Amino acid sequence: SGNDAQQNGAVAMFGLERALKEAGYGLNSTDANPLPVQITFGNAAAVPDSLTVSYRRNWDYGPFVPSAAGVLPNPPALTAETYSLNNQAQLVSNLNGVLADGIVQLKAEYGVDTTAIPDGIMDAWQPALPANPLTVLAVRLVLVARSAQPEKPVAGAACATTTVAPLWSAGSAILTGNLGLAGGDSWNCYRYKTFQVTVPLRNVIWR
Repeated sequence: SGNDAQQNGAVAMFGLERALKEAGYGLNSTDANPLPVQITFGNAAAVPDSLTVSYRRNWDYGPFVPSAAGVLPNPPALTAETYSLNNQAQLVSNLNGVLADGIVQLKAEYGVDTTAIPDGIMDAWQPALPANPLTVLAVRLVLVARSAQPEKPVAGAACATTTVAPLWSAGSAILTGNLGLAGGDSWNCYRYKTFQVTVPLRNVIWR
């Protein structure tokens, strides 16, 4: 069970980290929403967040050959991919379906340049999107993976395999949402692996 959680968490984290490294590629000031990453926060501590990553695929910056009228080609359509958890404790993408099983929590924060005149240096982590989205320089997130099988409690006792929610840099990753649990199982019956990463939004920095 521990190996299941380790493997599922590693696969899920690899996919999210790779997506975040692509965030912002090909975005420009003419886009209606030039925000590389949008975090949609759960309405409670136990409710997972979701991430929408925007970028352009197969796009380069030229040199471009204008048309006979002197018009440059239009860029490809913007790709917006949303990563979230479903009720079956799976990490899913709106474009690519199920990416990993056994993922029971996803929380994220923006790393923001808070100086009055932005200097390109991240100063603080915050859950809210700043007024100027271009001051978002990084994202940090945590994934919590759960073992596939519950562990049996002592006869007549409640489950006590895990009694305290896992910790990450922003605090506790609350697990009382019970995603994918059936019957009388509680989150306390399982073991968990926690995966945390900080990803600089490199396409924003060089832009």
